[in-house]
Amino acid sequence: ATVICKVNINKFDIIVAAGGDGIINEVVNAMDNKKPLAIIPFGTANIIALESKINGNCEEIAKIILSNTTKKIYVPCVNNKSFIIMTSAGYDAEIVKTIQSSLTLKNIFKKLLFFFVATFKLLLLKKHELKILANNKVYKANWIIITNAMHYGGAFKLTKDTNIFDKKIIAYLFCNLTRIKFISYLFTLVFNKDLKLDNNLIKIVSDDIFIYSKNKTPVQYDGEFLGYLPVQVQSTKKIINLLVKEELNIQANQ
Repeated sequence: ATVICKVNINKFDIIVAAGGDGIINEVVNAMDNKKPLAIIPFGTANIIALESKINGNCEEIAKIILSNTTKKIYVPCVNNKSFIIMTSAGYDAEIVKTIQSSLTLKNIFKKLLFFFVATFKLLLLKKHELKILANNKVYKANWIIITNAMHYGGAFKLTKDTNIFDKKIIAYLFCNLTRIKFISYLFTLVFNKDLKLDNNLIKIVSDDIFIYSKNKTPVQYDGEFLGYLPVQVQSTKKIINLLVKEELNIQANQ
């Protein structure tokens, strides 16, 4: 999708990405702020559509595309790759890496495959030893999620402190991670409760985060396998003009 968009972007007035968060991510990596982006939500999960309140209604999507009503999305990067929703290293990146090794099964079982793989990875919970450099401090953790979105894994709310239209990236550091602690975090997300911060769960806000490990630790971004640590996550000046419903246009074009 990145290559198709790069080759054809100057031939069209509007770019429309049809797919899940991974496909939209690929398109975003070929775009700038000169052409508006519209989305037709498909895929296993679509947090971008959820946060922009775009559903699968054909007539509504057509109206959005024709409206020319846009709102700015501020796009950070991980190792110079753009992402809209999040990037992470550790547990969920292990899941993404495993699922992407068998895309046929993903297409057949969809969300059910994520559940099976997530359960399997939890039973064999691997404690990655991460070191995170941010705000001139060094942190240690077993799993890190750096988010540019409110939601995580679908409709679950991870944070109230940012969303895809806010120029702020939030990092959650999970320390001394055990199966019991992981399950408690999971139930907190399922019931839309706020994650309780303590010595084992640290939240940081930073425009520049460097993550490394002595061990081979996978990294994902917007549900796509990126590779392995080390990575550098940074805020950028890149902006995407997303076509949205009229009611989301309060701060558009400001």
